[in-house]
Amino acid sequence: MTPRTLIVEDEPDLLETCVRLLRQVGHSCLTAHTGRDAIALIDAEHPDLVVTDLRLPTVNGLAVTRHASRASPPMPVIVITAYPSPHTKREAHQAGATIFLPKPFSAAEFMDAVNRALASPPA
Repeated sequence: MTPRTLIVEDEPDLLETCVRLLRQVGHSCLTAHTGRDAIALIDAEHPDLVVTDLRLPTVNGLAVTRHASRASPPMPVIVITAYPSPHTKREAHQAGATIFLPKPFSAAEFMDAVNRALASPPA
């Protein structure tokens, strides 16, 4: 089965890098630049995995995480952020994040997080 991954990132270069890495290993990718668009895609497309930045236009990544983790069926979520802190990590996990990945991260770290998230039951 080809995993379908939604990547939610408002920084175009990072979005493109994540898409490229995932497509290299056979993922089908959906993309959104805002939290509002991400929530609409979660409802319409039911991806297998959501990768979301915390700071997004319109609706933040915590709301996207909550929405994905409460969907039926729930989706694993990787939260990425350039502003990591113990408080932010706790908030992300309370919202339903499967994995919290601080920026910057390497391609290997990103792909490891993707593989672990897909192997884990959603929070």
